[in-house]
Amino acid sequence: MSFACLFVPGFPVQALIRVEPELRSKAVAVMEGAAPLTKISCINAKARELGVEAGMSKVQANAFSGIEWRWRSASQEKTAHAALLDCAWTISPRVEEICDEAGEILLDTVVLDIAGCEKLFGSPAKIAADLKREATEVGFDANVAIAGNPAAAVCAVRGFPGITVIADGEEEARIGTLPLASLRFPAEITETLKLWGIYTCAQFAGLPEVAVVERFGQKGRRLQLLARGADPRPLLPKETPSEFEECMELDYPVDLLEPLLFILNRLVEQLCARLRMHVLAAGEIKVTLTLEGQGPRKKEPTVHIRTLRLPMPATESKFLLKLLQLDLQRHPPDSPVVAVNITATPARGRKRQLGLFLPLSPEPERLEITLAQLENVLGEGRVGAPVLVDTHRPHAFEQKRFVLREMSLKERTSGQDVRTALRIYRPPLPANVKLQEEKPMQIFCDGISRQILAHAGPWRTKGDWWSETAWARDEWDVLMQSLRPKFQSNSGGKDNEESSLYRIYRDLRSRQWFVEGIYD
Repeated sequence: MSFACLFVPGFPVQALIRVEPELRSKAVAVMEGAAPLTKISCINAKARELGVEAGMSKVQANAFSGIEWRWRSASQEKTAHAALLDCAWTISPRVEEICDEAGEILLDTVVLDIAGCEKLFGSPAKIAADLKREATEVGFDANVAIAGNPAAAVCAVRGFPGITVIADGEEEARIGTLPLASLRFPAEITETLKLWGIYTCAQFAGLPEVAVVERFGQKGRRLQLLARGADPRPLLPKETPSEFEECMELDYPVDLLEPLLFILNRLVEQLCARLRMHVLAAGEIKVTLTLEGQGPRKKEPTVHIRTLRLPMPATESKFLLKLLQLDLQRHPPDSPVVAVNITATPARGRKRQLGLFLPLSPEPERLEITLAQLENVLGEGRVGAPVLVDTHRPHAFEQKRFVLREMSLKERTSGQDVRTALRIYRPPLPANVKLQEEKPMQIFCDGISRQILAHAGPWRTKGDWWSETAWARDEWDVLMQSLRPKFQSNSGGKDNEESSLYRIYRDLRSRQWFVEGIYD
């Protein structure tokens, strides 16, 4: 069996740099702790070259110039760890999180089982190069190691920089060259071993097992197996995530949309890159903006939440960012933003094969942006597709989200049944109707008198009698000479004998007659 391990040196710094790429070429130091106990918890290589060391106090750190200072962010480290897991899942579904002696998850390290992956991805060296490339795409400068068991892979990735591939049976020899500090032994055990003159893993692995157990207990036995690269424990795989999340805590509040979109662009790009690793797309986007506290006492910060339900799964960051921009223009936050969180609910990507003889339909992404722009101009809830409501109330409909349905060639070219459509006059045309034996015989509308040639009805409808919107009316379909003929005859200036079918009704509450529409 073979196992690979991904390790990110200086993880707190790299977790910040992946959402602020402009810091990659600068010296960065991460601080944590409340004043006056603020200390530097992690630094990058450029800061170390300037003389900065982890553990320095804030007063000592202020003596250095050219350093970019950032506060440690637990939320950003959590999302960075999720991105590291995504890199491992691109190769194997069996991925494990590593814990320390206290049971805390080590966010900078993940292990994956690559047994059988050679047929898909090539040799172990090729798999290691692919893992390092995937880590680079999400913003990490990671070490990769491959060995015959998880323990050897973890030891090698922490001790050797870059890519390391250990052949089967060579674990103890390669791990033995590493110093004890690279294996993260407990401090008390490391100090005791130094007093004994033990500095390397090979020296510790060569000690008698019984003597190690007598002095350090079962923990010492487990550490000795680790130094030999021979830990036999099984891999405990982690389940793939149901949601993908990216977040960023801001050093200064942002109250304008343009700089906020600059931050959202970074997070959306990271989110889309992670989704593509799983061959997934975003079906729903949820943006949570943490707002600065208001008032003289700076009460607890509030949140501004916006949810975008996409008409089709998408992984294009520019498309998602444009939708977020239009939505935030309609619903801006009330206060400056101090933190941003984006959560994507994954869905299977859209698959479509275009036919040679099918007419092209509008691109769903461009159509969705156009609808969002129209909604910005016309107002909330004024853009969509009308849907009939299950009621007899005249002209009752509701508006739902417009989604362009894909039609096959057969649907587009097949002959459909010819149906009569009623073209509604808005508003309806007032009319006077002459009745004979309670049936319409003549109508006066638009200053024109027409004899009714045939009629059908009445059909009585009424409803909502318990409210102010109650209605009651009798409807008739009548055949008569057209009120507004399409053509004029040249003889005598009179209308031709064109006849049409109309819908008329009598409002039983107001006792008024109206021409509702014409059948086409």
